[in-house]
Amino acid sequence: MYKQAWQKMLNAEHIVLVSHVHPDGDTLGSALALYDVLTQAGKKVTHYNKTLELPLSYDFLPGFVKIKDVLPKKFDLVVSLDCSSLNRLQIPNGEYEIINIDHHITNRYFGNINVVVDSFTSAGMVVYELLKANNVSISKACAICLYTAIADDTGFFVYGDMDELTFSIVAQLVKHGANPKEIASKVKRREPLSKIRLCGYMLNHFDLHENGTIATIIFNKEALVATGAKRNDTKNIINMLRSIANVTVAIMLLEEEEGGYKVSLRSKDINVSKVALDYDGGGHKTAAGFEIPACDPRVLRDEIVEKIKRIA
Repeated sequence: MYKQAWQKMLNAEHIVLVSHVHPDGDTLGSALALYDVLTQAGKKVTHYNKTLELPLSYDFLPGFVKIKDVLPKKFDLVVSLDCSSLNRLQIPNGEYEIINIDHHITNRYFGNINVVVDSFTSAGMVVYELLKANNVSISKACAICLYTAIADDTGFFVYGDMDELTFSIVAQLVKHGANPKEIASKVKRREPLSKIRLCGYMLNHFDLHENGTIATIIFNKEALVATGAKRNDTKNIINMLRSIANVTVAIMLLEEEEGGYKVSLRSKDINVSKVALDYDGGGHKTAAGFEIPACDPRVLRDEIVEKIKRIA
């Protein structure tokens, strides 16, 4: 499948690499790594992301400034990176083929070619193996992007089904020029003041359920306004609640600007992807999520807690 996907890219006239909406380091790093090698191969490539405000913690990644929020008029191939479902691409239907590169166990195999390895910790690992299988040279820029992808999706090697292969790939990326200390500092040590204030809000407003084993937080629009926070500032802060000693599952409900809620589920061992699938979402065993139209957030929260109780 690696060789078939790579040949399809080499044969394409204009490739659009798509990272998912409200991107993280894995989707951006994976797409930017491919952007580097494909442009080096002389291909016409556009990296598209629908999100208007990209998270600045990844602005050091080579090629970051070239990400577009407008699709080109003509293209014949879409390469999806780290997207488990077609709707996360946020692109209209058209006369193009799709290569689906992902690692989510809930992937819906929506591509003409599906390069999905759900045993891998990140899409970055899938991209690395694709390049390796096709004897593609990895530049320093590509190595930085792939290291960031893998590190970010494992919480910098804290969670995920990491194994010898994960660390052997990371070692090769360091050999090719990725600097672990520098990347960790760029991603983890440049938090905006607004995010710190939002963490303070969360610690003062979260709730505990089921004898303290489930923690929940609801962020409405007013909470973000009060702290000066933006949507990007909510990224990963739910992990702080998961880290509480007795908590096995943490749930975050975030009110969207246009209405509705984004729900993030994090656990220490419980398979929360089963809950996400009930709402047409997806993800991993210990990290999943979904989006839902306008509703009473407390009713939804209680409903999710009941589902967690049934699978715990």
